[in-house]
Amino acid sequence: MAIENSYVNAEVIEIQEFPQLGREYAVRGVPLTVINDTVSFTGVADENTLLAHIGEALAKEGSQN
Repeated sequence: MAIENSYVNAEVIEIQEFPQLGREYAVRGVPLTVINDTVSFTGVADENTLLAHIGEALAKEGSQN
């Protein structure tokens, strides 16, 4: 998605090199996907699951405004 859309930023972080981020996000499994620091999930997600998580993050963002 990040390649196709300039509004999406994707980063891959090696927690062995940045253990403080692993602690901050309570990483217990990989891959860990974090969306807008409000929604996170572990494991590979299909397109529908990913879209559901994005919708959840957007709803949380909208309720904070």
